[in-house]
Amino acid sequence: MNTWQRRRFLELGARTVFGAGLAMGASPWASLARAATTSGTGSDYRALVCLYLDGGVDGFSLFVPRGGAEYNAYNSARGNLAVASNQVSALGSSQGLGIHASAASLQRFFNDGRLAVLSNVGNLVQPTTKVQYNEGAVVVPSQLFSHSDQRTQWQQLQGASMGHEGWGALAAEHFGSSQARDYLTSVSLDGANAWQTSEVARPYSLRGGEIESFLGLNNSNPNQGPRADAFDRLMSQSGSSLLEQDYASLHRDARSSTAELGALLSARFGSSASQPVRLNLQSNRLAAQLNMIAKLVALREELGMTRQIFYVRMGGYDVHDNQNSRLPKLFGSLANTLAAFQDSLDGLGVGNNVTTFTASDFGRSLNSNGDGTDHGWGNHLFAMGGAVNGGQIIGTLPVLDKSGPDSVRNGRILPTMAACQYAASLLDWLGLDEAQVNRVLPTLSNFPTGALPLFS
Repeated sequence: MNTWQRRRFLELGARTVFGAGLAMGASPWASLARAATTSGTGSDYRALVCLYLDGGVDGFSLFVPRGGAEYNAYNSARGNLAVASNQVSALGSSQGLGIHASAASLQRFFNDGRLAVLSNVGNLVQPTTKVQYNEGAVVVPSQLFSHSDQRTQWQQLQGASMGHEGWGALAAEHFGSSQARDYLTSVSLDGANAWQTSEVARPYSLRGGEIESFLGLNNSNPNQGPRADAFDRLMSQSGSSLLEQDYASLHRDARSSTAELGALLSARFGSSASQPVRLNLQSNRLAAQLNMIAKLVALREELGMTRQIFYVRMGGYDVHDNQNSRLPKLFGSLANTLAAFQDSLDGLGVGNNVTTFTASDFGRSLNSNGDGTDHGWGNHLFAMGGAVNGGQIIGTLPVLDKSGPDSVRNGRILPTMAACQYAASLLDWLGLDEAQVNRVLPTLSNFPTGALPLFS
């Protein structure tokens, strides 16, 4: 095995260790050594939090037209699913859109310039008009209205079909080797996902907002101690083959880093009395995930981190039925949890250093299927944080009319802004240069306007 092949083998092996829910960096055995000489600087720290709204969130119910003619067209298109005008809260001085009243806790962030709405964004390969789409004159994403295909394509943005690398993973590769604990550059609070996975990288995984450990190998447990000792002795032996040696090395480092991170979290947040991160919410899965992110951000300097990307997920948005009863509950939980998360970041002094952005499979159709909506295309999403150029609606508002110029195939709205443009603005803020962004997002060059004015 030559040097290149051995290095590639080590990378592939190191980044697929999931016995402890981990993905190590390119040189996991060097991470702790670098920690002694590398430290993060608070002013330079930046993190992206991808909040994936699984199932295809109905952004046209979250953000609703407020103008007379625009609202009337929307109301006519949606019929029994239209959000009543008295259930739409104003967003600052904007006359274009309001926000669903159940999500009104996000209103103040738009009004004070920390939340921006991304209007009619979707997965596109190249600029596409209704005529071009109907005539098949342009390349469009394959399997456009399939959950599994569009979820993966949204998280990869590598072209018309599913690829092998997520744009989050490709971005993280530019930062990992320069940080004290490179395995914490990319962290998932919801397991494996396409956004953070490439051919040689997977995220560090924290299940349910907790540190994962090797099952059944707890040294402090009298029933598991002997097993843990036996495992450690086995892993400390010198194997006769490269595979045995590297396998043992990976597991030793996985256990070591897991124990170290667990100890740091316990020392800082072990008791409620010393808990500076308070979401003050009724327990829910999203709150637990975001609370762990807030803890890791609070530990950024001890961990030696300057750049991180995080992935969280909130499900339930595939509303083919019971939409009018389900969405207000989902929107309320989403908004209240995010507002508490941003307040916690502000309390930690990092409100300007963390940007939370939403993504989803696709939007929903304008048409009602009787009690819900079907899979759509374009969607209203949003980004939040102190660095966001907020208080504005970025992009062109679509005409929400089933027979209008933006409607294709049974009330599905054709996007006027590409997901890769949205992603480019986030990666630019994170610190990638133009050439790096273009390598991560190969279809970006198809869009002359490039990245969006999402940050000042």
